[in-house]
Formats: sequence, C-alpha cells, structure tokens
Amino acid sequence: MNSVQTDQKFLRKSTLFTFAGSALKVAAPVLTIVVARVFGKEIFGIYVSTQLLILSLSRVAVIGLDKGMLRYIPQNRVCGRPEHEGIIESLWRTLFFALVISVVMWGGAAFDLQRITTGLAMLSSAEISLYVLSIIPYTSLLLFAASSEGNRRPQYKIFINEFAVTTLAPVIALALHFTGFQDKLALPLGFFVSNLFGVITYIFLINRQFTQIRWFIKDKIPSELLKFSIPLGVTEIVASFLLRMDLWMVLALIGPEAAGVYAVMVTISNGLKTVRSSYDPILQPVVAGMSKERLDTDLKPVFSYCVSMVTLIQLTIGFFIVLFPEQTMMIAGKSFVTDENPVAVLGILIIGNLINGFFGLTGSVINALGKSRFMLFMNMVSLVFATIMNRMCIPIFGIAGAAISSMAYQILQNVWMCLYLRKMGYWPFRLNLLIQIAWILLLIISYVVLNTVWAPSLWIKAAIYVGIILLIVLTFFKQGLAGEMGSRKKKKS
Repeated sequence: MNSVQTDQKFLRKSTLFTFAGSALKVAAPVLTIVVARVFGKEIFGIYVSTQLLILSLSRVAVIGLDKGMLRYIPQNRVCGRPEHEGIIESLWRTLFFALVISVVMWGGAAFDLQRITTGLAMLSSAEISLYVLSIIPYTSLLLFAASSEGNRRPQYKIFINEFAVTTLAPVIALALHFTGFQDKLALPLGFFVSNLFGVITYIFLINRQFTQIRWFIKDKIPSELLKFSIPLGVTEIVASFLLRMDLWMVLALIGPEAAGVYAVMVTISNGLKTVRSSYDPILQPVVAGMSKERLDTDLKPVFSYCVSMVTLIQLTIGFFIVLFPEQTMMIAGKSFVTDENPVAVLGILIIGNLINGFFGLTGSVINALGKSRFMLFMNMVSLVFATIMNRMCIPIFGIAGAAISSMAYQILQNVWMCLYLRKMGYWPFRLNLLIQIAWILLLIISYVVLNTVWAPSLWIKAAIYVGIILLIVLTFFKQGLAGEMGSRKKKKS
C-alpha cells in the first residue's frame, strides 16, 4: 500500500471516529442539564464559571506545546528522530508552569483573594483550592491528547478528553451528591477525579504508542518545537477573542437582548464551524508527516479529500437550516424568530462558515509546514479588521452587521492563506472540488430565493431536503470518497 493510500485509510477511519465521538458526546450535555437541576442554578453557575477559568489557566500553562505536537511528532519520523522526542520534555515543563500557576492560586485562596472578583466571591478557600487541583491533570490531558493526534491516534482524544472525562465528571458529582457529600465540593471533586482518570489512562496508552519512551529525563524542549509552539499558543488566545468579537460588539453597541438573539444564531451556525475544526488535528499530522517529495505529489489528493468531506457534511446541515430556519430558531423560543430578521442573519453566518469550510483547512497545511508565525500575524490583523468592521457595520445594520463582519474576516483569512500557500509553491485544490463550489452556490441561491420570491409549504421543503440529501450522497460516491482517495485512474487534477 503506497503512502497516499495509507493517508486515505487514516482519514476515512478518523472520520468514522469523529462521527462516533459526536454521537457519544450527546451524553455530556444531557448530564449537564441533570447537574444544573440537581445542584441548582447558583452552584452550577459558579461551577461552570470556575471550570472555564481552570481550563483557560491550563491553556496558558501548556504555552501552545500541545498544538506543536501535531506537527513535531510526525516530523520525528521524517527527520529520523526518536518517535517520542518532545513529549516528555514538554510534559515536565508544562507541569512546572501548571504547578506555579496552582501555587499562586492556592496562595491567593489562602488570603481569600477570590472575593475580589464577583464571579468567585461565593467560593471558600477550600472550594477554590479544590478547583485549582485540576489544572495539573488537565494540562497533562491537553499534551497527551495532542501527542496521540500527532501519532495518528485522534480516537484517544475523542473518547477520553471529549467523552469519558466530560461524562465522568458530572456522574461522580451526582454520585457524591446522593451520598450526602457537600454540593459545593462535589462538583470540583468530580472534575478533578475525572481528569485524573484520563491522565492514568493516557499514561498506559502513551507507553503503548511509544515503546521506547522514558518518563524521567532532564532534556530541554527541542528549540524547533518551542519556536513553533509559542506563536501557536498566542494564536489560540487571539483566535478566541476573534471568535467572540462580533458577539461582544453586539452586546456593547446594541444591548443584551440583541446579543441574546445573535448568540443563538451563532450557536446554530457554529455546527458548521465545528465540522471544519474537527478536521484540523486529522489533516495536520498527515501533512506534517510528508517529505518534500510527497508534498509535491500527495498533498493535493489528501487535502482535497478532507475539503470534500467537510463541505458535504456542512451542506447537509446548512440546507436543513436554510430550508427550516424558523423551526431551527424555535429551539430557543418564539421570541427569537422575529427580532431583527434572524432568518436572514442566520443565512449570512451559514454562508460565511461554508466558505471557511472549503478554504479554511489551508490553515492546517500552513501550520503543518511550520509557519505558525504567519498564522499568528494573520490572526492579529484579522482581529483588528473584525473590530473595525463590527464598529462600522453593527450601528448601521444591527446584528446583520455583525454577521457580515464575521463573514468578511473569514473571507479575508481564506484569501490570504490561499495566496500564502500559492507563494510557497503549493495549490492543494483539485479540479473535482468544483462540484463542492457548485453545491455552495446552490445553497446561496436557495437561501436568496426562499427569502425573497418563494415561500413553499413545509411538506414541499421536506421533499426538497430529502432530494438534496440523496444528491449529496450520490456526490459522495461519485467522487470516490467512500473508497481510495483519487485512486480511480489516479488523476492529478
């Protein structure tokens, strides 16, 4: 089996794992609702807020080294280095940073400094200290998961980080509650124990993946890994601001009611964004593991396969939302259907995410090629651009202005990344992706027609959607996505 066929097999298997993980992850929100009902809004609200703080501090402690593993581990094989190089060196440094952050937090808790902030004021020193315990194991989880993804084992993150840990935490908390344990301590203890369980599981799996690994070494983090990772860590922070900028600007310029409506639409449209982002840790290790010769021959079929899959999945979701926007918005309640024409705004967000779904994976290729500083610079410029666009558009168009700004910065990024790749000598799009472009154009036309000149009944819409699904499935098979990637006559388009 040649290299491109090996990559194809991995990509297909990873897609199946992603689908399976998505189905299993339904359990976590259901348990979260149960936890909210059992523990009450006040305790649950404190738990969610403090948990987000702990996750953010863990992200600071890992300083982007988890993202760096997606490229460095595959490069170990290409460069003839030990396959596990960088993992333990990074682990001990991130654990040190996590411990420093934890000690600072524990010191602050000893002096009740948490009472300075409104969100943490209700927590006692013991409670905040118990939450802080999770920083160290969660930091380890981030690093172990990324190392496994770099080693082409994305299923470990899907089943451990995204399912087992998130499901086990509320289960343990509920069990402690019903045994009479103090509620305020049950939730952070459940979170800590679930993270500890994940770490213990990963230690076993890391030993299986890297049989020559040694856990107690004093080597420094390889300079190449560090130089690549730090920009990624900063990029992660900048990107998090970028993703939330439109919502924050709506809140600041229009008010909380409009922000609530817009937040629901962003949440719905982000279903498409999640599809694309789920392919980043799948595609990046594959590209990072390619030699210069393989990049010239195998990048295009590998990349185009991922784009085809992402776009078809997004289209399945997107057409449903376009055909049944009112019914989709009704999930949040009747008040969200009429305010500021949310149907039109939702369509703009969907189109922006579809464009990003088609072109956005170029970012994974750029990261895989080691150009993390470019990605940082691009995101910083995009943040300034998005801020200016939101400031200009929201006062004029309302929440539609926020949606336009969101689409605009995504187009800016996608054009910029494509031009950058082209400048590096790579154009990863195959000609058969014109079919995906035709599908995207059809969705845009359908959106315009349904919102301007034609208002069919629900039954007709349902029939249209069934027909579209059948055509998408036909496209899937006609493009050979169920079999070998571009294996049919190995056309180079």
